[in-house]
Amino acid sequence: MMSDDEGLFAETISVVKQSHDRAARIAVESPVEVLMMPENLSSEVVGPALFEQFMRPYQSEWAAAIKAAGKYSCIHLDGTLKGLLKQECAVGLSFIEAMTPAPVGDLAVDDWAGFCGNPDTILWGGIPGGYFTALVSDAEFDRHVRQVLSVMRQSPRYVLGVADQVPPGGLEARVRRVRELVEECGVYQVK
Repeated sequence: MMSDDEGLFAETISVVKQSHDRAARIAVESPVEVLMMPENLSSEVVGPALFEQFMRPYQSEWAAAIKAAGKYSCIHLDGTLKGLLKQECAVGLSFIEAMTPAPVGDLAVDDWAGFCGNPDTILWGGIPGGYFTALVSDAEFDRHVRQVLSVMRQSPRYVLGVADQVPPGGLEARVRRVRELVEECGVYQVK
């Protein structure tokens, strides 16, 4: 739509924003404590240029309103991270969830904090959904989760989670294994 008629695209985004602004005001005034902005982002779909032009203004506005109301804000960012993580961290969100690390995504968990640039943003994810299937060996699953925990236990800014979701056919034993690995090696290091 944007390549066919950029003006019409911008007008459509403006109309959608007006509708979403009404919903955002209702949500901010509600008793909930955590508000997720209605996005399901991946950098190869949006990218920095479209983010700056169409998304940063309303996201910054909503994040500020949510914070002013004493609530927490978040957004869903999975898939590739490099093209949007810095931008999303600069918006002022409380946390970013469903972050997909390498080797499935394009940024290793070790690099998330440095790439993000905002020490106040909580980074949530770390285990690609596909790792819960038989396509990944038990040894690789354990290696990956241990490596992610070795990074995450260094700072309370991380939350271990599935990077997007456990897919159909995911192994129940792998879900239980996460708990075992967290109990084994997930305690924060005291510095």
